[in-house]
Amino acid sequence: MALRIRDCRNPLVADIGGFTVHDLAIIREVSLTLDVRSWIAFVVASVTAFVLRVTKRAGTSLPGYLATRISPNLLFYVLAKLDRCVIVTGTNGKTTTNALLKSLVAQDEAWISNAMGANLLQGILSALLPELTWRGQLRVKRAILEVDEATLPRLTQRFQPDMIIVTNVMRDQLDRYGEVDATLGYLYESTRDETVLLVLNADDPLAASLGKGRLNTFYFGLSDWPEDDLLRQEVRDGAFCLQCGGELLYTRTVFGQMGHYHCPICLAQRPFPQFSMRVRERQEEVEIHEEIRLQSPIAYRVTSPLLGIYNAYNLLAACSAARLLGVNPLRFEAGLAQFTAPIGRMQTFPGNPPRILALIKNPTGATMVLRSLEGTLNGDPLCFVINDADADGRDVSWLWDIDMESFVLRSPHVSGWYCAGTRGADMALRLKYAGINPAQIQLLENAADTLKVNADEGGSVYILCTYTALHPLANRLEAMHT
Repeated sequence: MALRIRDCRNPLVADIGGFTVHDLAIIREVSLTLDVRSWIAFVVASVTAFVLRVTKRAGTSLPGYLATRISPNLLFYVLAKLDRCVIVTGTNGKTTTNALLKSLVAQDEAWISNAMGANLLQGILSALLPELTWRGQLRVKRAILEVDEATLPRLTQRFQPDMIIVTNVMRDQLDRYGEVDATLGYLYESTRDETVLLVLNADDPLAASLGKGRLNTFYFGLSDWPEDDLLRQEVRDGAFCLQCGGELLYTRTVFGQMGHYHCPICLAQRPFPQFSMRVRERQEEVEIHEEIRLQSPIAYRVTSPLLGIYNAYNLLAACSAARLLGVNPLRFEAGLAQFTAPIGRMQTFPGNPPRILALIKNPTGATMVLRSLEGTLNGDPLCFVINDADADGRDVSWLWDIDMESFVLRSPHVSGWYCAGTRGADMALRLKYAGINPAQIQLLENAADTLKVNADEGGSVYILCTYTALHPLANRLEAMHT
């Protein structure tokens, strides 16, 4: 099955974010010409990228940042050169879904991807520039791009991709996004063009609302999954119907606001997903059912390369998009065999003891990471590194919305609790109120001290950290291993 997808640079709509058809036509003509400022920006970015490679320094967004400062048009010049572009956005799971989708579609042809998760405009440009020749042509003309939700409107005002995947819509950094309705507003603004294929999570009432009354929209969702017998205290962002304001009722809940829901007042309900997945407890193999209008239903099995119910959604989103892009499901296994988990997504670093690094950045994401660890820590220490830099979010009130109590109840054999980072004391206080004896909580002087924490014989050390701690810790762990 392959759906015909339009030319992503053809301005087919009457009005997009304040731009008329005539305006978009002019923008396209300008974007196809590499002006002097853009040429200078390209040279500066190329030299910067070369220096970073030679010196083995980090800075995935620096070349794009410098180029954007010199010429804001360069990014749109490069995007206009693409033959096909898929955007992955949403609160949680963007980076993993991006990597999974690339492993599925890039088996026979190259695709550009910002695999490191640099998802602002400068990060996107940094990912594209290595494929731009000195003659202003792209060597690779297909791209899968992870895009930050607040950045997406700025991108889609001047460029329309072929497909947008929305993984979910949840509360994130309050000081950057505001409440969840602000994030939803960014996504509504970015998905008005109905010539863009939209792939949405049917189990999330907020994400699913983006497709109401919209053409060219497909949904994915879970049809069956292991039941959870614990009464949890999770945050549910989409608790009320967006049509009438009534409280949504759930027949089954996966986590947070994910599940099978309906409104008893206006009778709105979860949309029918064309792509559904059945997940079995403690089984890596999942089953996907596909029901596309005017096509015969099919089913196929896929071995998931990642654990956790939240990763089932990431895998299903990637498989759904791959099918809409024309990939045969018989080739999924070969593609997933080449998949490498993004940095800090339950990433294991060999050693004595082994250390597992996981990114946490909002209540639901942190809760799901902890849920995946429930019952597995027997004599193993758990470390938290919480920073409050701009990339992490200055407001750390989200720590109090993590369902820490359920984890503590299910994980009685954690050998020690360690907290570090600029807001390590806030995390230590959160653990105390979750029922941990303060005598078991150690406040470390800096993040690197978590690498000195040891586990019992045969055990592992688990480190959960925010954005700005992720790469420094990963680099140190990699150096320790090599």
